[in-house]
Amino acid sequence: MIFCQSKGTVAKTLRKLEDKGYIERIINKDNRRKYILKLTKKGEEVIPVLKREMDYWHNSVGLAEVSEETMDVMRAVARKSYNLVNE
Repeated sequence: MIFCQSKGTVAKTLRKLEDKGYIERIINKDNRRKYILKLTKKGEEVIPVLKREMDYWHNSVGLAEVSEETMDVMRAVARKSYNLVNE
């Protein structure tokens, strides 16, 4: 699981990002069964927009005052809860 997502979900998301031109897959020279993912110019251009949106959301729900340690605990609890529900 990656960020509480199945491998299939991650693969589907990466395929969509690649189809839309945000990332490219490059075959790893050392291990041809693996890929290196790289942001394209289009992908790099959207980063500031995403950061602004994430900062706005983070601040609007009051998470700006929550310590990083507390956020880590919240993420761990969310991950564990997700795993329990999906067992």
